[in-house]
Amino acid sequence: MQLIKKIRSNFNSPGEILLFFRIFSLATILPLLVKFLTVPRLMKILTPQHSRSSLNYSTDEMSNKIEKYTDYILSRDFWMYKNICLKRSLILYRFLRKYGIYVSVCFGVRFKEVLLQGAAGKNMEGHAWLLYKGNIFLEKNPEEPGTYKITYCYPETKNDLSNSAFVKDIEGHSEPVE
Repeated sequence: MQLIKKIRSNFNSPGEILLFFRIFSLATILPLLVKFLTVPRLMKILTPQHSRSSLNYSTDEMSNKIEKYTDYILSRDFWMYKNICLKRSLILYRFLRKYGIYVSVCFGVRFKEVLLQGAAGKNMEGHAWLLYKGNIFLEKNPEEPGTYKITYCYPETKNDLSNSAFVKDIEGHSEPVE
């Protein structure tokens, strides 16, 4: 009985339940796809050929539902369901685009100062995030992507990135990657 109340409080329609299970399914197979496919091939597979209606929701409502379900699944922090920016960004990319919200996914790197065996050194780390209409989208800390040097965005559209307020901001502040 309590399970039914929980389902009713989180899902308003069978379509939302189906969306949740589709997100769960992608979260399950995504580690294998990332491991065995090149980035361009992976992105081609994750990019839907056709968008569908957003279950009668506005863009904001649909993006909030997709983000909520994705974050819920990845917040379990169990086995393969860990909240890693790459996994989160790729899942959000797939489902936002599927419902007509045309985001781009960006990947970047930065050097982080670390102590290696008592000596100062640099360690490279990466991050993945989404852009929507040239702005950082659904990022937990919207300032963080600005500390990374963009290495790849998909889809590669010059218009999206060259007009992006985010890219213009980091171009003036970025340091070259060594």
